[in-house]
Amino acid sequence: MFKKKTHKAPKKFASFRARFLAGLIDTAVLAPVFLLLIYFFGVSEYEMMKVDEEFQSYVPLASEAQNRIIDYISYMISIAYLTYFLSQKGQATLGKKIAGIYVGNEDGSKLTWSKSLLRALASILTACTLGLGFLLVLFTKEKTALHDMICKTRVFYGKK
Repeated sequence: MFKKKTHKAPKKFASFRARFLAGLIDTAVLAPVFLLLIYFFGVSEYEMMKVDEEFQSYVPLASEAQNRIIDYISYMISIAYLTYFLSQKGQATLGKKIAGIYVGNEDGSKLTWSKSLLRALASILTACTLGLGFLLVLFTKEKTALHDMICKTRVFYGKK
C-alpha cells in the first residue's frame, strides 16, 4: 500500500587523477591504430622535420597533405571510439573502465548516441584551449571539464 522511499547514495565525482589515468590508457589503446594509419599512408617520419644544409630553415619530410589526412582520420577514429564506448551500457571507454570511472548525464544516467557524439566533439574544443579546459576539473565542485559543462555530463566513480 505504501511505497518505501529509496534514497540513492550520492555519486562521487571522478578526480582529475582518475580522468588523467583513463586518458593515458585510452591513448595507449589508440596509439597502435594511429601508428598503423601512419604506416598505411607511407609517412615514415610523420610531422618530422630536417634542417637544411645551411641550418637556416626546417623542411618537412612528409607532405602537408599527408599530415592533414592522418590528422583528420585520427580525429575521426578518436571521435568514433569515444562516441561508441560512452553510449554503450558500460558508459566508459577502456581507459575509464580500468580507472573505475564512467560518464553519464548529470544524474548518472546513460548518454544517448547523439549526446556521446556531441561530448566527443566538445572534447576537441576542450583540447584546443591548450589543456585549460581539462584543468577546470581541479577547480569545480562537480569535477567538470569544459566539455562536461557544454554537454551537461559528469564523470563518476563506480563501474556500470
